[in-house]
Amino acid sequence: MKPSEYIPGRYPSDRSLEDDLGSWWVIHVKPNREWKVAKYFLHHEITYYLPLYDRKTKIGYLKREKIVKAPLFRGYLCFALEKGQHGLLSGCHDYVRIIDIPDQDKFVQEMEHVSKALDTCQDLFVKPGIVKGRKVLITSGPMEGVVGIVSGRSKKGQIALTVEMFNRTVIVNTDQFTNLEILE
Repeated sequence: MKPSEYIPGRYPSDRSLEDDLGSWWVIHVKPNREWKVAKYFLHHEITYYLPLYDRKTKIGYLKREKIVKAPLFRGYLCFALEKGQHGLLSGCHDYVRIIDIPDQDKFVQEMEHVSKALDTCQDLFVKPGIVKGRKVLITSGPMEGVVGIVSGRSKKGQIALTVEMFNRTVIVNTDQFTNLEILE
């Protein structure tokens, strides 16, 4: 399965993550099988979300830069399906386990914030673990309404968006004109 074949990061693309609140699950897939499982979900019309970002890779002898779509959280895919319908996954042999999400509201909110960051920012990266710090609310700009943690002290402000389910933090670089409101 080549990622170059068009497989959307979200199916259905016009549906909000909140529309399936209460029926979200995380599927832990075998190495490099995110695209194959997403294709399986698409073929069986199962609602899923695979956050994708533009990854820069160097190819060839001259180390030319190429931009490819890559999964933001490698090894994981989110899907919405009632527990009684998990039998639909019996034909897919590319996953290790299905993980229950106990706090659906928090998970959907974190994923919505990540989705908004992916839609508006080009300059982001993922790091393992959860970042500690001061919580802020972005009050202006394209990421208005997103809650994150102040991270970094560079001229470009860095906001950390945590996703506890994956134990990962998405670091987003914001411009100097982004207004922040301190929470807590």
